[in-house]
Amino acid sequence: MNEISRLGKNKSGFTLIEIIAVLIIVGILLAVAVSKLVSTQNYSVAAEVDILKMNIRYAQFRALSDDKSWGMSFTSNSYTILRDGSIAPYNLQNEDSSTHNLPGGITISGDTVTFDEWGSPGTNDIQLTMSPGPVTITITKNTGFIP
Repeated sequence: MNEISRLGKNKSGFTLIEIIAVLIIVGILLAVAVSKLVSTQNYSVAAEVDILKMNIRYAQFRALSDDKSWGMSFTSNSYTILRDGSIAPYNLQNEDSSTHNLPGGITISGDTVTFDEWGSPGTNDIQLTMSPGPVTITITKNTGFIP
């Protein structure tokens, strides 16, 4: 009868091992969620770097097909396509204007890039830096190659 009374015993509540197991699982899920939130800024910077490279290549392509120089000028939170030193009357690729505004928290620094009719940015490498990161984009002298 001892066994029968033990089997019918009321088992309400949690054991200490069950509580610890739940806390460990919650801690792991919380750590994964926090790491994803922190890394989204890195994804935004990487996406903006790719968009910037595309727009620089677009300016270089326009210079190759025109007798005027084309380029890009930079402020801390935007960049604008230029034609012959002034704002181009054309929109950037996939944009509604000639200026691309960077999302909040992302900045860019660098000198104005100008391509001649041969697609050359000049005789010096040009470096642009996008933060946070920082991520450096180098435009190779003479050829305008952007790795």
